Amino acid sequence: DAQAALLAKCVEDGLLPNTVAELKTAKPLIEGYRKLEAEIAVSTRVPGLMEGVVRNQPLLDRGDHKRPKAEVPRRFLEAIDATPYKGGDSGRLQLAEDLLSDKNPLTRRVIVNRLWHHTFGRGIVPTPDNFGRLGIEPTHPELLDFLATRFVDKGWSIKDTLRFLVTSKTWQLASKPTNEAQQFDPDNRWFSHAILRRLEAESIRDSLLAVSGSLNRNLYGAPVGGNSDRRSLYVRVQRTALDPFLRAFDFPEPFSTTGRRDVTNVPAQALTLMNDPRVAALASNWAGRILADPKWTTEEQRLNGLVQTALGRPATPAELAAFRDYIAELKAGHGKLAAQSVALRAKIETDQKIVRELLEPTRARLEKAAKVKPLVDDKALPKAIAKWDFQHSLKDVVGTLHGETVGDAKLEDGALKVGGQTHVLTAPLVKTIRAKTLEAWVQLDTLDQAGGAAMTLQTKDGSVFDAIVFGEKDPGQWMAGSEGFRRTQAFQAPKETEAVQRVVHLAIAYHADGQIAAYREGQPYGKGYKSVGLEEFKAGEAVIGFGIRHSPAGGNKALAGRIVRARVYDKALSAEEVLASFGSVSGSIPESKVLEALTPADREKAMVAKKRIAALEAELQALGPIPAALDDRAAWGDLARAVFGFKEFIYIK
Repeated sequence: DAQAALLAKCVEDGLLPNTVAELKTAKPLIEGYRKLEAEIAVSTRVPGLMEGVVRNQPLLDRGDHKRPKAEVPRRFLEAIDATPYKGGDSGRLQLAEDLLSDKNPLTRRVIVNRLWHHTFGRGIVPTPDNFGRLGIEPTHPELLDFLATRFVDKGWSIKDTLRFLVTSKTWQLASKPTNEAQQFDPDNRWFSHAILRRLEAESIRDSLLAVSGSLNRNLYGAPVGGNSDRRSLYVRVQRTALDPFLRAFDFPEPFSTTGRRDVTNVPAQALTLMNDPRVAALASNWAGRILADPKWTTEEQRLNGLVQTALGRPATPAELAAFRDYIAELKAGHGKLAAQSVALRAKIETDQKIVRELLEPTRARLEKAAKVKPLVDDKALPKAIAKWDFQHSLKDVVGTLHGETVGDAKLEDGALKVGGQTHVLTAPLVKTIRAKTLEAWVQLDTLDQAGGAAMTLQTKDGSVFDAIVFGEKDPGQWMAGSEGFRRTQAFQAPKETEAVQRVVHLAIAYHADGQIAAYREGQPYGKGYKSVGLEEFKAGEAVIGFGIRHSPAGGNKALAGRIVRARVYDKALSAEEVLASFGSVSGSIPESKVLEALTPADREKAMVAKKRIAALEAELQALGPIPAALDDRAAWGDLARAVFGFKEFIYIK
């Protein structure tokens, strides 16, 4: 075992060759082995049940396992047939036969009742999980028997039964009750009119994606996180981490079967539609589509298009008037907020300039002195598989992962400037990576941003990624971003306060055993944690991105700031290696050391300016999201979000 562990470590650290390209003499043997392996037919296996030790269970007196009573023989439901099962087997076969027996009307009744429940909004038996003594009696027992009998006659066809239900006169009734129905059937027990009901959680999420034009209609594939653009059918259900949006709309707890979901109408649902960042991003995307559509050129056409897309009908004159007033009000409000934001940013820039003028000369002096005696030995530096310095180009200076700009990303003052929809994507990887380290030197435009990434390693379509992300889950903190937080936990580190004033160094190491560790300025950042495991990014199928959490761009995926340099390693760096890399470049003197080297008077000036910056940043953050420009999209995005909150959008009428 010790030898195997040693060899595994040598392979992990790159001390032993472990690729076909490196093993030239073994290459033909490996290729021959793979060819023969591919010719072997894979056995088809079907899981099944085996009869084991058979025994009857005793009745536990009032549920107390210490007070067993007489054994209860294996048998079917007492109300149908109380005869014990004979023989030495488990009774599974007899149970299956009894479930479908002509003597048992319950199975077919339960099935058609559930179909009626999902079609009409309430079952003929309103308690679909309970047909027993504690359940509610059927409102139309003859109808239930008729449907159950017809269901069997039609070969137990669910499709045929559903077609029969939705083509019935009852299903086609309007949801508005007649005067007679209001008088004699106020609770609609007799289905005198259609039941007004809210969409299920998954349908609401899918509707938001579809209306905004963001829905990914591809079929099949692995489970995804709630932030994915795929249908809710594919959203991962994990008991300890249920999607918060779906839970707000009564997604059932996956601890037992749920024949009838709870349907609540609580303030949390309206607040979710108003404030959820994902909903805001979808509304913004939808507004962009409406404004960019060439068939809608006037404001009235666009407003009608907005309502038609969401509700399937044109807007009423009253709605058009209200929408126009709302857009005008929003534009005025955005203008006021933007003016406040500009004023606050100007004050922040003034104080940042004061801090820079006080600290930078001293930092330069300390760095010059440190370079007389190198901070680290060159031999201690880890070898990156890709490096970008962004001084004059987007080229990878040690490999072939050269970058290309998307949008208006540009090189400026020796750094890559990103923000909005602008970012950089590189050429595909030339080797497969599992264990790895992402490293970047970053300065943020503002601390009031969330979800953007300085650097990401992603599949080409962005469906799987690992990234250095700022503030997505925990405001003001750096984190190891991944799809739907699948490999992400909080590092429980202090909030970032300095990245708007200067460049900070960040590194995240992904170890082979799933351990993820973060470093800032060469020192451990918060607490590392054990993730669910590594993702493999295959050669030719993955790229590096800068300024974006993952492709495609949109929502809060973009980072606003400057990236000075970046590196990728095909192994998890140790704490010593991260410190060595941090200490090998200019700007590596920690700010605490620079402050110590100032005169007491200058130190006091710097600290007072930094406190003002922190207060101004808090004031800026309190303003909330500010449109980057006073364009129509911001106001129309808010209007689109308001339409998402219409009762008509989430209810079936």
